[in-house]
Amino acid sequence: MRKKILVALIAALVLTPAHLKAKEANFEKSIEKKIVCPSDFLKNPPVYFYCIYRDYHNHKYDEGIERAQKALKEIEPLLKENPDAIVPNAVQKEAKLRDPHVKAVASDLHLLLGMLYYQKSMHLKDNSVKKIYRNFYSKLEKKGFDFFQISELMNLYSKKKLFPDAFTKKDNEKYTKLLKEMGVKESDIDKLMEESQKASSKLEKERLSYLRKAVGEFRKAVNVDPNNAIAYYQLGNLYSGVLGEGAPQDSEGAEEAYYRAALLLKKQKDMEGYKEVVKRLKMLNPNSKYLKLLEEKGNKNA
Repeated sequence: MRKKILVALIAALVLTPAHLKAKEANFEKSIEKKIVCPSDFLKNPPVYFYCIYRDYHNHKYDEGIERAQKALKEIEPLLKENPDAIVPNAVQKEAKLRDPHVKAVASDLHLLLGMLYYQKSMHLKDNSVKKIYRNFYSKLEKKGFDFFQISELMNLYSKKKLFPDAFTKKDNEKYTKLLKEMGVKESDIDKLMEESQKASSKLEKERLSYLRKAVGEFRKAVNVDPNNAIAYYQLGNLYSGVLGEGAPQDSEGAEEAYYRAALLLKKQKDMEGYKEVVKRLKMLNPNSKYLKLLEEKGNKNA
């Protein structure tokens, strides 16, 4: 029985969370090994969805992005033909899609792709900055200077550049002495800073590109299926910065997204999810016009 329950959850892992949060399910290893990811989405959509989620859960974002993009290409002709049709093979044994309609499935794929893009942006790895500093430190260590001496030099350099008014005569004497002993010119450190800033800027541009892709996918999700409350919720999370540091801050966009998510959840009679969204909206802006609109609609329906 437990095996059947686990398999039945496959298609719903990301798409039916309590409080609109994607719950991470811990599957037994014996069951995991028996799951074979299909090569094509339409052969077995429920299991394919699970495989995308598994990539997401295991931080294999490139693999997940590739799977999601492939699935969207497969479903695109169906979406153009009839958005309200049922996706082929939507039910496979005990596993089934959250909503088998083409537009809902396409919307969920865009949602999941957006989540993958976002996590990819937050987990970008670039060792170029570390490498630049490591090379600088390594050269000085070979001359016999330890980490603390080099750090003292760098701290004095930063103080001189950032807080010149606080850079005392004693600081200057120590700084000049260290530069001379280490055989380093201030211009050498200037060049080090310039190279590291360029490397950091390159990484931030790449991160921003993935964040923009995430926003684009969340927007596609709600455009394809305006009833996708989770997509609105995730869009609100991204804009409000809830998903993490580095996300584009847009209070107005977040408030509107939360508002639309709340309306849909109330319509779907998911009061638990509705309360969670309203809570987020209040935390973001206690004086939001959207809170007043929700209150007005609540009074009308009372």
